[in-house]
Amino acid sequence: MKKTDCFQSQIDFFLMWKLSILLIILGISTSCARLPDIYPPDSSPVPKVKLKCDQPFLKNKWQLVHSIKAVLPNDQKEVMIGTIILAPEKKIIHCVITSIEGIVLLETVYNKNVTINRAIPPFDSADIAAGLMNDVRLIFLKPEGSLIESGLTANGSNICRYKKDDGMIEDVIVPQEGGWEINQYDSCFGLNRTVKAEFLTKHESVEMNDNIPERLELTAHGFLGYKLSFDLIESVRLTTRNYQREP
Repeated sequence: MKKTDCFQSQIDFFLMWKLSILLIILGISTSCARLPDIYPPDSSPVPKVKLKCDQPFLKNKWQLVHSIKAVLPNDQKEVMIGTIILAPEKKIIHCVITSIEGIVLLETVYNKNVTINRAIPPFDSADIAAGLMNDVRLIFLKPEGSLIESGLTANGSNICRYKKDDGMIEDVIVPQEGGWEINQYDSCFGLNRTVKAEFLTKHESVEMNDNIPERLELTAHGFLGYKLSFDLIESVRLTTRNYQREP
């Protein structure tokens, strides 16, 4: 066999191998996965589990300022400052993203719909603004879907499972040792988003008050996946005295 024929055979084999892997991936993606199992609590009643699952979500009006490190699909890294004002009772979000030099990249408001007040390319995309608001809602606001199951995970963490009208599933997981995790699945149970919260200092576990984690990490899974790391700079609880405008 000539060297050129051997080399061509290797190329053909490599291409067929890549095609096979692609077909396997496509086959997996078209079949529904299985959600993690939920076990009934051993001793604590289910209502206590539900209270634990409420801990990640804000109940009062806050202004939060974070340093945001973004790793984009092309492995490009960006550092930004995010100022987020949340009014959970009204489900209103006001978000301003600036560069570290102070240039406003995006200012957008969510109030049932997403409104872009100010943006510069590429942040002037409606899809980017909507995606940002969906991520912020996932991190800070209680799921809008129905609670369909609650209990414990295999390792003993509290878990509540919510299902939205569009079939999306959100698992809220609160371990006994602190912090929390939120896993969002699509209607076919494929993992879509993961949020992890970390406290760098000790916090008392108070179900009815807001606990603001110092570090948050959101991972968007998939071919165009990305990662956002939030490091808390400032948190201010807002009242009518220190903040007059909506939200």
